[in-house]
Amino acid sequence: MNLPVARYPDSFTLAYLPDERLLIGRWLRPVTLAELQAHYQETLHAALAHDNCRHWLLDVRRRAINDPEAKRWFGEEFGPTLPGVLGKPVVIAYFARVGQETATTDPVLRENIRQGEQQGARYHYFDQEGAAMAWLAEQP
Repeated sequence: MNLPVARYPDSFTLAYLPDERLLIGRWLRPVTLAELQAHYQETLHAALAHDNCRHWLLDVRRRAINDPEAKRWFGEEFGPTLPGVLGKPVVIAYFARVGQETATTDPVLRENIRQGEQQGARYHYFDQEGAAMAWLAEQP
C-alpha cells in the first residue's frame, strides 16, 4: 500500500510494504534542512500509523548526505528519539549511490551510527538496494 506524501511529491515519496512491514522513503532531489526534517517526520508518522514500523529503507541517492547541520540534527535530535517512540530496535538501511564513500568514512555519520547502536537503533549504508532489502529482512 502506498502512502502518498502529497505535501512533498516533488521531493520525497513514501510507501509501506505490509508483507515486509517496511517503510520505503525516497528523496527525489536535493533538499533543504527544513524539507529533510519534514520528510523524516512524515516517515515517523507513517511508522506510527503502521503499528510502530521499525524497519525503514531510505533511498538517499539523490540528496546530499554530508550536510553538517542535517547530520547534527539527525544524530542529536531526531535519531535518538526513534527507539523510544517506535520500540527497539529501529533498523534503517540507507541506499546510497555507488561511490558515495562519505557514508562510511565521514566521522560524524560514523558517530551517529555508533550512538544509534547504543540507543537501540541500527543504521547501515548500502550501494545496492537488493542488499539493503536482504539485510532488513534479517533484522529482528
